[in-house]
Amino acid sequence: MSMLEELWISGLDYQGRPVKKGSAMERKMCLYAKNAEKMKGMLTGPQAEQYEKTIDAFNDVLTQSEIEAYEFGFTLAARLMMDVVQTMELSSIDEA
Repeated sequence: MSMLEELWISGLDYQGRPVKKGSAMERKMCLYAKNAEKMKGMLTGPQAEQYEKTIDAFNDVLTQSEIEAYEFGFTLAARLMMDVVQTMELSSIDEA
């Protein structure tokens, strides 16, 4: 596991953050939960089990996608910082 993955997994819980009451995100989450329960109620035992497996797999994909987006953003920020540092005119130790 890379350092960025460790930082993401242990240091930042994006999914555990509070959602603002009345926000668009809260409304979408409520709609999703309501529709998922309604849909699950219409399925037979094996269909409901397959539905749960599909939802779990989709959540895994979302989590991995968030990790990769975080790594990309972090890497991009580090590269931008390196470009800034390289273009700065710093006096050498001998000049100080």
